[in-house]
Amino acid sequence: MSKEKEKENKKSSIFKKISIGFGTVVILAAIVGSFYWFSMPSEARNMVTFMIFGGKNYDSYEEYQVIERNKEILQPSGIDFIPAKSKKQDNNINIGSASEMIKNNTSSMLKKGMVQTTGVKDYTGWQMLAAEGAEKGSNPYGPSPLSYYTAGVAANLHTQITMVAKLENIVLDNVTVEVLNDFHWDNMMTADGTGHLDLTTINIIIESNASDKVIQKIKKQAINAWAVGEALRNKTEIVPNLIINGNNWENYYATPGTSKSDESYDGNMKLSSITDVPRIPKYLELAMAEDEDVTANMDALSNMVFQIFAISESAENTDRPYLKKITISTPTEETWEIYSDEFIGKDDNPLAPTSLEYFTLGTTLCLTSQTTLVSAMMGLDVTDYRVEHLFEYKQENVNASKMIGSLDVVQTYVFVKSDESKENLETFFNKSLALCFAGEGLVNETEMKISVYLNGNKLN
Repeated sequence: MSKEKEKENKKSSIFKKISIGFGTVVILAAIVGSFYWFSMPSEARNMVTFMIFGGKNYDSYEEYQVIERNKEILQPSGIDFIPAKSKKQDNNINIGSASEMIKNNTSSMLKKGMVQTTGVKDYTGWQMLAAEGAEKGSNPYGPSPLSYYTAGVAANLHTQITMVAKLENIVLDNVTVEVLNDFHWDNMMTADGTGHLDLTTINIIIESNASDKVIQKIKKQAINAWAVGEALRNKTEIVPNLIINGNNWENYYATPGTSKSDESYDGNMKLSSITDVPRIPKYLELAMAEDEDVTANMDALSNMVFQIFAISESAENTDRPYLKKITISTPTEETWEIYSDEFIGKDDNPLAPTSLEYFTLGTTLCLTSQTTLVSAMMGLDVTDYRVEHLFEYKQENVNASKMIGSLDVVQTYVFVKSDESKENLETFFNKSLALCFAGEGLVNETEMKISVYLNGNKLN
């Protein structure tokens, strides 16, 4: 078997394994009798029921594209959705997001998220679908939340490298950024369960006639300007808010919906598709698959380790220098191609979501996944829930050699509609936050390994 084929087979399938794993447990339970079933923790039994048994069928489903423009401006309930204030030479950015579940009889984890950069005239932002896996041959609906999240990491660094090279009048013939995020659950089904982003590995791949010294200088400046990287490397202030019931359901709530195709378009611009064959990074080393069978071991399932990668490349559009094609892995076998663009002037309208919008919405969708899982594990009677975020990014000394990017504050709102006790819902809220891989990457300092390759050679 070729090395590339081995790498393809190593990719973890998180929620697919969850579904298969719990399905296996149900079958075994039927064989060995009810004693085995009732000896399982209640959280496991609740998750079995949630993952295995199909959802309700509906008379009609609204059809969405995987990625499409919002039809109207974002209207969050909990967030003061105001533009960022910037001083001279600064370009601060506030990005708001909201996500809600989509009712679908074949996918219990289907959701949509809306994201928008504030303060841009006639700009409504984007809507994206996300899911956590699909059986082979079935509609995957969309990439996972952490796929969008990792795409934002790679694309934002790619943007800064391109911007710095332009400022320094350095010609880069080609730039590719590979990012690999290592995630794991720690005792996911227990009261103290947590999700973690353990390590972010980055490869910056450049083709250029510039010297090693010049490329190292570009790398240093780009990393300093890389807002997402700064957010992961350092502890970020998170302000969490739980809103129980209330009159906050006018704009966003769960409704029946589906997607017919992995391909999505905005006019003639293709925004998403699944690659013909799964693609792998050139220089990233993907982890070896574990020998332990997580489908038959609850402890292994509760402590699952997995990886998501993103490969950001220029789309080679001379009119849009920051337009990028991003290949992302998913919890299942397929890899997706999505596109990212950036604002290049006042009131500009990007051709695709920006890198910071992907990162922001990926976090929101990840937390939405955890609220769904925790509600199921706890067996809560919840009518509806959604997540809203406001990310306050800062970019100082824009268009200068000492440009600095950062993420100052994240406002988090979780809305829940339920007759459960306040105590139960606060437990649900805190556990959802603790299990969110994306949020944990912001709350704590994330280890990073960054390498640069120039014309195929790794620089020291």
